[in-house]
Amino acid sequence: MKFLLVAKQEKNVEAYFDTLRCLVERGHDVAVAVQERDDARDRSLAQQVASPRFRVVACPSARVDEWAPLAPLVRRLRDCLHFLTPPFAGASAVQTRIFVKLRQELGLDIDADALLAAFRALPPAQIGRIDAVLTLVERAVPTSDLFEEFLRSERPDVLLICPLVHFGSAQADVAASARRLGIPVWMLLYSWDNLSTKGCLHVEPDLMFVWNEQQRAEAGELHRFPASRVVVVGAPRFDAFFELRPALTREQFHAALGLDPARPTLLYLCSSRLIAPRELAFVRRWLTALRSADSEELRRCNIVVRPHPDIDLLPEGSAFDRVRWPSAPRLDAYVARPFDDVRAVVLRTSFKDPNGLFESLVQSTAVVGLNTTAELEAGIVGRPVFTIAADADGAGPQPTLHFHYLTRQRGGFVSVASSVDEHRDQLAAALAHGVDPAPIRAFIESFLRPHGLERPVAPLLADALEQRAAGAEAMRPAAASPVTLEAPAVSPRDGAVVPLAYPAARILVHATPETLRHRANGSVRIDHATVKWLEEWVRIGDVVYDLNAGFGAYALLAARQRGAVVVAFEPGYEVYAALCRNLTLNNCQGSVIPVPIALAGNEGLAEIKYEREYPGGDRYGLRRTSFRVRSAEAVQPNVHPICTSRLDTAIECYGLPAPNHLRVSPSVNAADVLEGAVRTLTCQTLRSLWLQVPTADEAALVRTLDGVGFRPAARRERRRSVQLAFSR
Repeated sequence: MKFLLVAKQEKNVEAYFDTLRCLVERGHDVAVAVQERDDARDRSLAQQVASPRFRVVACPSARVDEWAPLAPLVRRLRDCLHFLTPPFAGASAVQTRIFVKLRQELGLDIDADALLAAFRALPPAQIGRIDAVLTLVERAVPTSDLFEEFLRSERPDVLLICPLVHFGSAQADVAASARRLGIPVWMLLYSWDNLSTKGCLHVEPDLMFVWNEQQRAEAGELHRFPASRVVVVGAPRFDAFFELRPALTREQFHAALGLDPARPTLLYLCSSRLIAPRELAFVRRWLTALRSADSEELRRCNIVVRPHPDIDLLPEGSAFDRVRWPSAPRLDAYVARPFDDVRAVVLRTSFKDPNGLFESLVQSTAVVGLNTTAELEAGIVGRPVFTIAADADGAGPQPTLHFHYLTRQRGGFVSVASSVDEHRDQLAAALAHGVDPAPIRAFIESFLRPHGLERPVAPLLADALEQRAAGAEAMRPAAASPVTLEAPAVSPRDGAVVPLAYPAARILVHATPETLRHRANGSVRIDHATVKWLEEWVRIGDVVYDLNAGFGAYALLAARQRGAVVVAFEPGYEVYAALCRNLTLNNCQGSVIPVPIALAGNEGLAEIKYEREYPGGDRYGLRRTSFRVRSAEAVQPNVHPICTSRLDTAIECYGLPAPNHLRVSPSVNAADVLEGAVRTLTCQTLRSLWLQVPTADEAALVRTLDGVGFRPAARRERRRSVQLAFSR
C-alpha cells in the first residue's frame, strides 16, 4: 500500500512523522510532499528514515493555470462568510484576521474593520445566499492539470493531507484533483483549533482523523461533516513530549536564572500576535498586580516569562544573557531582566527543542497564559493553568472560539478569571494549597490520548490507517465521485449527512437507519436501473409520483437532476420526517410535495406493522382491521392504526397535479396500490411506470396494465422479483 502525505508546512509533517515511520516499518510505501518548498529541509526529512520505502518528493505549491488568481479569492470570500455565521458570533479576533487577508487580496484602500462591519451588516439570509453562489462557483472550478499530473506520477493508494483547512488553501486543489482521479482523500488534523479558526472545509475528505470527541462534534457543527466519517485517534504530535524526563533539579534550574528555588515559581506563557498583540504591556501590569497582593506567596514568588516564537517580546536592543546548565549542556537558553523586579525574568529557549519548555514547566508551580498548545503541554506535566480575560484596551490575551474546551467550567483544567482580583485569589490559593492533579490527568487523557494515557498515538494512528487501507481497492471512489469510502461502523450523530452514490450530482441525505441500511463505501446505494428509467423518461417540468418514497432518494434525483415536480407519498412516520428533512437539506421543498398517506386499494382503517428493528420506517405491511380499544400491553410497539386512501381519491381530494410518471416502491404491494389507481392509470398524461414486483405477480400485472394501454418497455430480473418499466 502506498500513502502520499501532502503537507502545507514542515511542522505538519513533524506532527505525523512517527506514524509515517511506523507505516514504513510495516512494509508500506510512504511519500511526503511539503508544499512550502525547502530543498535542504527535504533532504533532512529523507535522511531521518533510512528506507527505500520512504521518499520526500516535490509537490506544486499552488495551481498555475488561468484559475490561479481566481480560485483562492473564491475560497477566501467563502472563508469570510463562514466566520459570519452564528457559530462564530464570538470569534472577533479570527474574523478580523480573515478580513485583513481579504483586504490585502483585493488591494482595497479600506480599513479591515470597516470591511468587516460592512459584511456584518448583511442579514444572515443574504450571507447564506452569497455563500451558496460562491459554493457553486467553487465546485465549478476545474481541477488543476498540474496537480493531476503530480498525483498520476506518484500513483498513491491513499492521499493523506494536512491540514486541508486553511484560509484560501491551495490544498483544496490537491484534494479536488485526487477526487477526480478516484484517489481516497484522508485528512489529518494538525492542531486542536484548526476546525474552528482556519476557514471552510472547501473539499470534503473521505475520512477525517482527529484527536478527540470534541473535534468530532466540531466537524459536524462547524463544517456539516458527517460524524460517521470522523475517526478519533488522539494527538500524535504530543507523543515526544509525553516521553520527556527532566535533566535539571529545581536548584540547578533556578540558580542559573538567579532565582530562589525555595520559593514557588509562576511560568507565564506568552501568546501569538493574533491572541495578544501587546502582551508585554499586559505582563507589566499583571506583574504589578501580583506584587501588590495580600498573599505573601504572590508578592515574593518567582516569575518566569516565556516569549512566543512569533513575537520578539522585548523592545529592540534588549540584552539577553546565555544560560548554562552543566547537567544539560545542549539546552540552548537565554535570560533577560526587563522588569524592575529581581524575582522576574524572561527566559527564551530554542523553540525547536521542546526540552527548554519542558524543564520550565516541570520546575514551575503553576502556569499563566493563553498559549493553548503550551497549556496542553503544561497539562501533560501535570501543572494547573490560570488565565485572565483581556483588559479594557485589549492588551491581554483574548481566547479563541473554542478555548472553553480547556476551562474548568467545561471539564478542563484551565482556571479563567474575569478580573485581576479573582485571578490573584486563584493563584494565591494554588500556591498556598496546591492543585489536585487527577482532573488534569483525566482531561489530558480524554483530549490528547482518548485510547489510554500510557499509549502513544502514532502507532495507533498507523493501525487506523492500515485497517482502512486494507480494503482500499474495494473502497476506492469512482473518478469524480463525491464520497465513496466505507464509513466506520458507528451510530450516526445528530445532523450527520451522507451522499447518494450518484456521481453526476452532490445530493446529501441525513443519516438515519434507512439511509445507513442502504450505504456502501461511504455513500447511500441507489438502484441504477431506477436511475436509468428516470434519466431516459423524465423531462424538465414532468410530474413524478413516488409511491412510498422512503427517505427520498429518487424524489431528490427526479427534482434535482431531471427538473421534475414530485409528489412523494410516505406513511412511515420516522422515514417521512427524514424525507422532509432531506428535501430541506437539498433545497427541494419547493418542487417536492411530501404526503404522509398509506396508499391502498380502497379507503378505510388498517393496521400498519413495521419491521421490529425499524418502527416508523419504510418497511411495513398493511392489514385491514376495525379499531377496538386495547390495553397498552396488548399492542405491539411496532404496530398502530392508520388510514388508507386510494391514489385516485388522494389526487382528487387534495388537488394534486396529474402525474406523467409513476414509481411504485418495492416495499409496498404494487397490485393493491394500482387497484386504487384505476382513473390515474387511464389518464393520458401518464406516460411511464416503474415497478418492482415478485416474479410470480409479473404476468397478472402485465395483463392489468395492458388493459389500460401500457406496454412493457424494460425488464430486469432480481432475486425472486422483477423490475418492470411500462410506457404507452
